[in-house]
Amino acid sequence: MPMFGFDDQYPVFDVTPVDNQFILEYLPTASGDAVRVYLYGLMQCYHPQTAMTIEQMARELSLTEDEILTAYRHWERKGLVRRIADRPPQFKYMNVKQVYFMGGAAPVDPEYEAFASALYAVFGNDRRLHGKEISLCYEWVEDLHLPAEVVIHLMQHMVTLHGKSFSIKSAEKLATQLADEKVMTAEDADLVLNRDKAVWEGSKATLRRLGKRRQPSEDEQALYRKWLMEWGFTQEDIIAACAETTKGEPTFAYLGGILNRLYNKKTATGTTKKVEETIAEEKETAAPLKALLSVMKLRSTTINAGTLAVYEEMRTLYPDAIILMAGEECARHGLALSDVMTTLQNWKRHGLQTADDVRAYMQRINDQNAFLQTLYDITGMSAKPNAADRRLTQRWLEEWGFDMGFVAQCAAWAVGKERPLAYLDKMLEIFHGKGIATVDAATAERAQHQQSGTVKSVLPARGPKVVGEQQYTQREYTHTEDAVDEMMRKWQEGNGHA
Repeated sequence: MPMFGFDDQYPVFDVTPVDNQFILEYLPTASGDAVRVYLYGLMQCYHPQTAMTIEQMARELSLTEDEILTAYRHWERKGLVRRIADRPPQFKYMNVKQVYFMGGAAPVDPEYEAFASALYAVFGNDRRLHGKEISLCYEWVEDLHLPAEVVIHLMQHMVTLHGKSFSIKSAEKLATQLADEKVMTAEDADLVLNRDKAVWEGSKATLRRLGKRRQPSEDEQALYRKWLMEWGFTQEDIIAACAETTKGEPTFAYLGGILNRLYNKKTATGTTKKVEETIAEEKETAAPLKALLSVMKLRSTTINAGTLAVYEEMRTLYPDAIILMAGEECARHGLALSDVMTTLQNWKRHGLQTADDVRAYMQRINDQNAFLQTLYDITGMSAKPNAADRRLTQRWLEEWGFDMGFVAQCAAWAVGKERPLAYLDKMLEIFHGKGIATVDAATAERAQHQQSGTVKSVLPARGPKVVGEQQYTQREYTHTEDAVDEMMRKWQEGNGHA
């Protein structure tokens, strides 16, 4: 037994010195498990436990024995550790400064050397790999547990797609994917790598279709991979969807929005149709609404699920041709899309069924409006034709059978009244009740209710604007009360309206 020694608990409260050169030069490129193994072994060098084994070390670090040995092979290649025995494994830690500054020779690792030789062969004389690049590739063998032949196959794949100057780090995602899919042979690797090749070539083809002459970025490839593998679109589908990017800047993000809409539709409906066919159907569905928006000059209104739903509701009332007629009518008055539905509902209430019905109805409305405008001019009203006034003209002309000329002549007697058309309506009601339908008869009826004298004209002093068919013989009277007012008053008294 040695004369001097540490107490058994001494290591627990002691420190283990770690060279800064290790932290700066070796730690950054090592895996977390490799660093843990190195530091734990370093502590054992300063405070050795006679019973320490690989099995115990694995339990202490919550690693497998293979992971412990993989970590030490890493440090062997770096020259920081030498394996001096195999059964059981024994390791000797080298001085970090000596290795870094003086190039302490590391023992030969046959597997590593064979791997490095195969990797050099992939690049030939066109590119000389650095030690860190070879170490990174070999970590995929040790840390990801990929067979060396699979990693070499991966490198050949990268050279085929990207040439020999690609970044070794850029292949790490593919290496991880191969490990996740538990690829163990070059043949199995081909299945995964061919998918990557399809993504690369498809991404390039899509960029060209969008008018961009460059290589696809990692993010663009990731998007394409999602469209291809997660959403189930073919390259033909993706290229077909590019035609829909003409409304904005053609980018992968814009294209992704279009494909997302198509994917959601495919998922919701369970359709297996090609994108080109789906887009053609969408255009056919949107064509009537597009035509409606065009005739209404509503350029800022977009065709989307909401406006298509509004149009489908219109279709429950009338076919496309009549909807378009309603749009043209609303456009004349500068109305909105929502007013088209109001117009269609109004036509439905009036029992209109066909386009001919609508044309006849609108002609009737136009005729009534024109006649009302004449009456407004005669009576001096400042108004626009409206439904209430159109109902009056319908009663006068259709129910009571008066002609327009007669009504226009009678309108002259309503000049200056507070509500000229209401006054005219009551006057015509009296005439209708007495069977009067001519100007002469109306004038005579008015004369019977004169109280005195004659006046120059039955018309107001400022005379109405009249057209040819409104001209009629005028007689002169004097009066103290308007003859029509008196006539109406007496008529109301006689009919119980006093």
